[in-house]
Amino acid sequence: MEIIQRENKSIPVIDIVGEVDLYNAKDIKDVLDGMIRDGKYQIILNLAKVPFMDSSGIGTLVTVMYKLKKYQGGLKVVNTVGSVAKVFKMTGMDAHLEIFDSEEEAINSFD
Repeated sequence: MEIIQRENKSIPVIDIVGEVDLYNAKDIKDVLDGMIRDGKYQIILNLAKVPFMDSSGIGTLVTVMYKLKKYQGGLKVVNTVGSVAKVFKMTGMDAHLEIFDSEEEAINSFD
């Protein structure tokens, strides 16, 4: 798995490439926790290149989402595809996470 950090209109975007599972979900959490420590409370997570995510990955997203809410921030998830979108729907996470089809939609939702 690869984690790529960048910005789009001054909003941090994290691109995840590869499968997210028990063995690497902590890496994502560490990156996101670091951003929160740096005062970045509005974050976009791009999952376009994530073919699989297990419960560890979902748990990480939920944990970070609640941390960001404490700071009146938010975690926006974009480009869920295939089995990841199905897992979000089956677990009901699609009702809890803010999921968007594009980065632009996610960015505009922060306003």
